[in-house]
Amino acid sequence: MTFCHTLKSTAIGAILAGIACGPALAGTVTLENTFALANQLADPRSNFHPQGLGYDTATNELLYMQQSSRTIFRSDLSGNITGSLGITLNHTTSVAGDGANYYVSDYTSNTSGPDLFRVDKTTGVPTNMSTDVAGYGGSPIDVRDGNLYRTNLSTTYGWANLNQIRISAVATPDAGVQTVTLATGAGIGDIAVDSTRNNVWVLDYSAGAALRRFDLATGAELDSFSLGLDGLTGGLTYANDKLYYYDWVSGSGSTLSVFTLSGFTEVPEPGAIALLGIGLFGLGVARRRRTA
Repeated sequence: MTFCHTLKSTAIGAILAGIACGPALAGTVTLENTFALANQLADPRSNFHPQGLGYDTATNELLYMQQSSRTIFRSDLSGNITGSLGITLNHTTSVAGDGANYYVSDYTSNTSGPDLFRVDKTTGVPTNMSTDVAGYGGSPIDVRDGNLYRTNLSTTYGWANLNQIRISAVATPDAGVQTVTLATGAGIGDIAVDSTRNNVWVLDYSAGAALRRFDLATGAELDSFSLGLDGLTGGLTYANDKLYYYDWVSGSGSTLSVFTLSGFTEVPEPGAIALLGIGLFGLGVARRRRTA
């Protein structure tokens, strides 16, 4: 007999089974809107690697990273450009932001240069913040709640080998790193972290990319959605319980798509389920005492 069937054999167990074994992970991803982007976000210069889309958690703005533009563009959540910042790096592929800084993934001379930088929001001056030097094409990154999320390092000019998320404090990126291997063989075109649910959304590194959701504790794939996206020249980020997808087109025609998420409820941790069980047990004892 399975664990869930065993739970359902009693009234209390049925309640617990509804929490532990029910369809709590079921959800939908719905296209809410698509916005045409300004031509600054279609830079045609040597952009032969993935483009990046990030989110500034302090200003509620989207951040765009095109590989050869050497510029971080900012926009509101409808894709209207609100500003830009030039940076003195080389081939930038991913971007994130918080109240203090921007964070940029870059690569220089294949394996000969540093790959992760902290960028001053006012001056645009980059500071190397990690020992990462092995990435041929940088790596997807995200920053949430004081934590840095980044993939394993690319070993070619593509991102087909990426299948891990490394988690650390932003202040100490190379110390206390937790590595989670995702149950995917599709590579990673970009990532979007939902820290509330401890999930990461992943855009496959392929022209016909699926959008996948993984558990950051176990690496298990929770959902997969085929939405006709391009993971080779696209970027992904998460904000306000929505996903934002940047479809870069060289020269003109880039777009921003907004997807609404619904039904993705939080799953209680084992400790929470245990506490609920204790509480229900106590309730049962109290009832027996009243009727004794």
